[in-house]
Amino acid sequence: MKNTQPGSAGPFAPLAMLMLLSTLPFAASAQTISSGAPAVANVPVDNPLALGALLVAVALAGWWSLRRSHSVRRVASLLLVAAVVGLAVQGSGLMAQVVSAFTQPAGETLPITVSPITAGGFTGFQPADFSNNSGVALRIAAIDPPDLAQCFDTNPANTLLPPGPPTPSPHPACGVGAMLANGATCRVDVDAICRSLYVSGATLTAISPTSGTASGGVGVTLTGTGLTGATSVTFGGVPATSVNVVNATTITAVTPAHAAGAVNVAVFTPAGAAQLASGYTYLATAVGQSSGGGVIAALGGGLNNLIAATADNSTGIGWGGFGTAVGPGAQSDTDGASNTAAVGVALGAGVYAAQLCSTYQVDSQGNTPCQVGNTCYNDWFLPARNQLAALYTNRVAVGGFANALYWSSTEGSASPLTDAWINDFSIGNPVTIPKTQNLQTRCVRAFTP
Repeated sequence: MKNTQPGSAGPFAPLAMLMLLSTLPFAASAQTISSGAPAVANVPVDNPLALGALLVAVALAGWWSLRRSHSVRRVASLLLVAAVVGLAVQGSGLMAQVVSAFTQPAGETLPITVSPITAGGFTGFQPADFSNNSGVALRIAAIDPPDLAQCFDTNPANTLLPPGPPTPSPHPACGVGAMLANGATCRVDVDAICRSLYVSGATLTAISPTSGTASGGVGVTLTGTGLTGATSVTFGGVPATSVNVVNATTITAVTPAHAAGAVNVAVFTPAGAAQLASGYTYLATAVGQSSGGGVIAALGGGLNNLIAATADNSTGIGWGGFGTAVGPGAQSDTDGASNTAAVGVALGAGVYAAQLCSTYQVDSQGNTPCQVGNTCYNDWFLPARNQLAALYTNRVAVGGFANALYWSSTEGSASPLTDAWINDFSIGNPVTIPKTQNLQTRCVRAFTP
């Protein structure tokens, strides 16, 4: 029978001691956290108290074994303790893994949220901030980023605008291997991740003109590269009209109405989006600005909101119909459109002032006649007597007028067979004269500012 010393605890006493130590408050706490995918790499926790406790446990176990004897059994016991400690250090029980929000010390897995920013166009993605509230410092073990489908699930990739100036982040970046102290926050740059998955092949380098009326209706030319197949152009997020892809480097369009101020101009193509930051400036609507195929000539409200042709349509043409009384339909002092229509019905085909205006057309790029692909403005008329007076008042801002007599579309009611109203732009005097006179003519069209 083999004798044992009283009070001997046996070779597994060191392991029992280690297990007891592991229950103390300063022992290492296991965390299981990830940023989306369950498969993450393990990284050793670097809690100094936990590692210190393990070191003390090994030292005590070694001291206990060696002071009793140098037997093989004692040495084997010491090696067993060392092996257990080694496994513990390298096992999942002492590993920290990271994620999106550290709220459960027992560990959790939360996804990186993809939140597109769409105010004013598809401008990017919200960053994702993650805070460590577990009570212990954690090491980021892995980040599972969103893929292309997740980034552009609700918004087509080719509508993503190029990035603007970077916004400083209040938090450090979440990086694999980085430590995050308890209570600290790190940030995942979702915008950078998603943009790296889709690279635009289009560029936008210039726009002409660079400014125009807040009422819109300005024909512009955009230049860049990779513009083939462009589907839309926006000004401050508002779609332009009459987008015409001329070639891979040129697009023409018509500006939409927009509040005054500088706006981003963006073009969207199958190869991606391109943008000119603050590339176009909207100006408060005023007489003299280009719009709608001409120049804003009057802003008097109602029938006195007028756009005039950029130059006189004729320097010498008759009113027409001498000896024919068109009648009350052509005698309005305020409504040139109705006058012009009535004159056209009464006189039919021919060469006369009202007919000249009713057949005039110009497109958004200034072409006469209009070209396919551009907005065509073909609703011109000869201004009525009071409308012509408004043009005289604003003649300097509108430009191009001569100190000469200009026809109105208003037939003289006192002598409808022979006379019509004119305005002498040298002095601003309206009078009636014979319809046979060859005078200046400037066509106008109505618009809504």
